[in-house]
Amino acid sequence: MIFKKQCRLALFVTVCSLLLGPAGYKSALSYDFQGWEHGSSGYIYAMMEAEEKEFPLILYFHMDTCEWSRKMNTKYLEPFKIWEFLSNIPKVEINPEREKGEDELSSKYKVTNFPCFLVLIPSLDVSPQRIHPFMEGADMTVEEFLGAIKEKIAYHYNSKGLELFKNNEYEEALRYYEKCLFFDPENSYAYYASGLSYHSMSFANNEPELLKKAKKNYLKALKINPDHQQTRDELKKVINDMAKLGIS
Repeated sequence: MIFKKQCRLALFVTVCSLLLGPAGYKSALSYDFQGWEHGSSGYIYAMMEAEEKEFPLILYFHMDTCEWSRKMNTKYLEPFKIWEFLSNIPKVEINPEREKGEDELSSKYKVTNFPCFLVLIPSLDVSPQRIHPFMEGADMTVEEFLGAIKEKIAYHYNSKGLELFKNNEYEEALRYYEKCLFFDPENSYAYYASGLSYHSMSFANNEPELLKKAKKNYLKALKINPDHQQTRDELKKVINDMAKLGIS
C-alpha cells in the first residue's frame, strides 16, 4: 500500500513537471497565501477591515525571485501556529514584481529590502513596525517570530490605553486593554493596567463592586509575571480598600 502511494506521488510529480515546466511546477508547490488578501486591491479591503474593527493590519512585501522571501514563506508563514494567529488579522501580501499598484505600495511604505513584514494598527495612526526574523548569528525561531508580532500589537494597544487612562477615560482605556488581550492573552501589563482602570473607576463613579474586577486583573497579571512589584503594591491597595468597605 505504501509503495502504491509513493508511486502515485511520483507520477503526480512527473506529470506536473511535464505539463507546467520547471517554473510552473515550482509555482504549484509554493506558498499559496491562503486566507490573505492579494495585491493593491486586496490592500484596500484589508485596510478597510482593519480600520472598521480597530484591528491590526499585516503588510507582507515579498518577491518570487527573492531567496529570502521564499525562506520567509516556508519557515515563518507556513507553520500552523502562525497561520492560526494571523487568521484573526486582516493581512495582505504584496509583490512589486506583479503589477504597478503593488510597486507603488512598496514605495508608499518605503520598502526597499525584501522580504518586509510590517505590523500596524491603522485606526491608531501609528508608524508601521517591521519584524525581520533573519538575524546575524541566529534567526528567530517560529515562537520568537510569533512573540514579536504579538509584542508589536500589544505595545500599540497598551500605549493607547495608557493615554486614555491619563485623561481619566477609564472605560475607553479598558476597551484597548481588552483588544490587546484578544491578540495577546498572556500580556501581563494589559491585566495590570486593567486593574488600575477598574480601581480608579470604582472611586470616580462610586462603584465599589468594581474593586473586585481590579483585584481579579491584578491577580491575573501576577500569575503571568509574579515578580512585578507595582502589581503587588496595587493589589495590596485594592485589598485594603475592599476591607474598609466590607467587600470580600
